[in-house]
Amino acid sequence: MVFTILRFAGQAQTQPARFSPDELKEDLACLRHLLTAVHVNPNGELAPAPYNELFNSIAASLKDSASATEFLKKIRPVVARLSDEHAQINLKPELLTPAYRSEPIYPPFTLKKKGNRYYVDQYLGNMPAGNSGEAVLSINGVPVAMLLTQCALATTGYPDQRMKTALRQFGYLYPWAVKEVTTSFILKTAAGKTLTIPGISLKDWDAFRATQAVPGCAERLSYTRYGNRGYINACSFDVKAEGPFSRDSIRARIDNVFKQIQADGITQLIIDVSRNEGGSTVVGDYLISYIHHQPYKGYQMNWKRSDAYLKLLRSWGFDNAQYAAEPVGKVLHFASEQVVPEAVPYPYHGKTVVVIGPATFSSAMSFATLIKDNRIAPLMGQTPVNGHPTSIGEMFYTNLPHTQIFVRFGVKEHIRPAGKIADNNLQPDILLTDEQMRNVNLLLKQVK
Repeated sequence: MVFTILRFAGQAQTQPARFSPDELKEDLACLRHLLTAVHVNPNGELAPAPYNELFNSIAASLKDSASATEFLKKIRPVVARLSDEHAQINLKPELLTPAYRSEPIYPPFTLKKKGNRYYVDQYLGNMPAGNSGEAVLSINGVPVAMLLTQCALATTGYPDQRMKTALRQFGYLYPWAVKEVTTSFILKTAAGKTLTIPGISLKDWDAFRATQAVPGCAERLSYTRYGNRGYINACSFDVKAEGPFSRDSIRARIDNVFKQIQADGITQLIIDVSRNEGGSTVVGDYLISYIHHQPYKGYQMNWKRSDAYLKLLRSWGFDNAQYAAEPVGKVLHFASEQVVPEAVPYPYHGKTVVVIGPATFSSAMSFATLIKDNRIAPLMGQTPVNGHPTSIGEMFYTNLPHTQIFVRFGVKEHIRPAGKIADNNLQPDILLTDEQMRNVNLLLKQVK
């Protein structure tokens, strides 16, 4: 990668090189090939014809040289349209143009929707006195609804999921949704006010996003006794190759917890995965072995055969003879099978309730879905925002050859035991309020 030095705002900054139209078209062709040949279901949201037209319209626009940032801005919608909540497309911060990585081009607020109007929700700076919570009609002359539609195409996931992200991360996504970036924002409000608000930098937005992230947990799984009730906070299913979070260490921790549960004579057990963003499915499967002792129905799976993913598998030291023998392009279907729970040393036979929440994602979502679809235990809590019962998983990733844009997406479609249904959300059997979700004692009162 070649860099030049520019002066911006009085300081020397590195400016990533620009790429010729031919180089950009090669990267676009590479992306088109990967998404159509490797992704398990590239047309889950858009049919082949409109999806191809999306690529064609981008190709037709590549008439001049452009930076990787400008190119990324154009191609983000093709990844958004995969409806793949694990997908990513981004650039390392050092490869962004100076304005995107260090200048105050990001609006300092999030939005929320009430009825048909959009309101300033959280503000990252000093909102002019008396103006917090204003209903906003337009920003820099563009209707807010139009901006949100474009912001949603700059992120990933299902359509409803993308729109929620666009509201929650509005200022962060805004520069990717507009043609020209600015350092101040003129808001027209429903009350007839005109507000001019200065922007903030990417660093400020990253700091804010860090505060909104699900807190890390020192223990993958902790246990607390409340009388005859036991509460397990399973805050992560993440597994490391070695150390205290290795697979064997986590299994030993689960064994010790259920040994204590047996000693305590617990008759009601609450397993909380409401803040669990996933990790390895083996942790959730092992937990099920402790609370359910009969065979149950597992996930179905579709898996796209591609040479690119086979090459990646082999680079990791894995080989799958059955997969390698199938013709390129074939989608392999694996029907749901009966899962026989593993024999465990301290099986639990009392009542179990599983708690889900907005942050429940990935393998934690799979765990809760198996619980729900097999009627192993009732679910309580709130519907997950980022996770869905049927979803795309097992990641392929690469960098585009010229711009070095990082691309990640799934090669497998995991279909819940109940099959594909119209409402692809995991609904709790017992709905909890925000306060009940935050307070364990209030939560426990809802367990009958």
